[in-house]
Amino acid sequence: MERILWNKLLRLNVTCTMKTHKLLAPVFALVISSLPLVAQSKPNFSGTWELNTEKSDLGGAPISKLTVQVEHKDPVLKYTATGNAGGDDFSESETISTDGKPTTDSRGAQVKAHWQGATLIIESTGPEAGASDSSRLTLSADGKTMTRDDDRTGNEGPQKRHELYNKK
Repeated sequence: MERILWNKLLRLNVTCTMKTHKLLAPVFALVISSLPLVAQSKPNFSGTWELNTEKSDLGGAPISKLTVQVEHKDPVLKYTATGNAGGDDFSESETISTDGKPTTDSRGAQVKAHWQGATLIIESTGPEAGASDSSRLTLSADGKTMTRDDDRTGNEGPQKRHELYNKK
């Protein structure tokens, strides 16, 4: 984005007087300095999301269908996931805080979530000894695709997932 703006600015064939130049310099500096802030803004994950099983790598999990309803009003993110795994229907609802404050999920695991630029990092531990989960949640620029990269450790050993969700 910064490169596009610079290219447009460089293509301008405007003869500026010294006075005009002095007036525009602070404006250009402000625009350029704010570009990293735009790129780092926190996305809003609200909406209904459907797992694209064909484009996802579920790490062997037998999920055949998954729909996630998200209500995101930072720092609170609430979701309800419903789906089918291994022929069994399931549903779960959770509420997490995105400001690093710990919460406890429905299974008793401690969950902490925080922002790293435009990526939401969600980490949980327990309730079983040695169980941990680390997820990175991102939103595409057009807001139509949510990606969740997940690393889990538990009784079955380590598991990695790359999940792509399409907005309904």
